[in-house]
Amino acid sequence: MKFFTVFLCTLAALLSSASAEILHYTDADGRKVYVDSPHKIPSQYRKITQQVDVVLMTEEEKLASQKSRQQLSDDYLRKQQIRALEKKLEQMTTPVRVLGNQVLVPVSVVWRGRKARLHLLLDTGASMTVLHKGGVSSLNVSSRDSSYAQVAGGGLIKTERVVFDRIELGPYRIENKSTAVIETSGPQPFDGLLGMDILGGGRYNIDFEKQQIIWAPEKYKEFTSVLEALKYPETQSVAVGSDKE
Repeated sequence: MKFFTVFLCTLAALLSSASAEILHYTDADGRKVYVDSPHKIPSQYRKITQQVDVVLMTEEEKLASQKSRQQLSDDYLRKQQIRALEKKLEQMTTPVRVLGNQVLVPVSVVWRGRKARLHLLLDTGASMTVLHKGGVSSLNVSSRDSSYAQVAGGGLIKTERVVFDRIELGPYRIENKSTAVIETSGPQPFDGLLGMDILGGGRYNIDFEKQQIIWAPEKYKEFTSVLEALKYPETQSVAVGSDKE
């Protein structure tokens, strides 16, 4: 024990005189554990037979080591931010089908826990969203009430008002949505009309080339710029330097 005490005192003296020192010991699993003080060595490893190596580091080496650790931490944080932004941007776009000048938007409707996926014709001239009864037939919906609506040709069609649990459109979830359901004659290339009662709730752009809707386009553009800056920071540095010139 006396020898061990002397050993620790000598080691402490060495540590106090060095500019920066690291100690390491080997644990029960054979792994080297590095500490900056002998007091941080667990008691079970403080034995005379335990080899403790002292590694001296210069201030320059210490600063380089700290810089390297900081760089690794910054890189990890940047990658996390990139993944989060990519996920967010993906949620802000919805693939659509384009048939001539018609845009068919995927919409999901939920009734008592059951879901049907529909393709609705985007119609900015329609004040109300209208679903074809055939598209939601698998849900066995029941209506609150019914009425008649006049169509463009002057005729009347029967409409049923159904309150769906939820309508899902891109990043939006609209709870307890009252929607008109109508009978149709013959097959249709879409399952109803997507009207301004839903579309009017948020801004959007249609990218016909990529066949997708971009929801909240201003925010989408802002997030895209931030993502580019995170992915290519060296490009941003060059751009800033160019502006100063």
